[in-house]
Amino acid sequence: MSESKKPVCVVCIRIRWFLFMAVPLLLLMGTQTDLEPPEIPLHELVAQGIMFALVVVLSWRIYEYRQEKKAVARLLEAKARRQQEQESQST
Repeated sequence: MSESKKPVCVVCIRIRWFLFMAVPLLLLMGTQTDLEPPEIPLHELVAQGIMFALVVVLSWRIYEYRQEKKAVARLLEAKARRQQEQESQST
């Protein structure tokens, strides 16, 4: 069976990521036992990992935004230069 190579929508990707994270979490919560918690503070490690991921994603988004802004500025400058050249050639 071959499936068509359609692009996947952003919402579908987010739903898949949510399920990817939520299903194991629900399984862990459902199969919880009365064992002693580990000595390692897992909740703190997870929280620090989430904060680190937030900083990385935010930094990447800022970098992409700045690069896009520079590219748009370069395109506008090139367009203005071409228009000036066309006006100078027509006169």
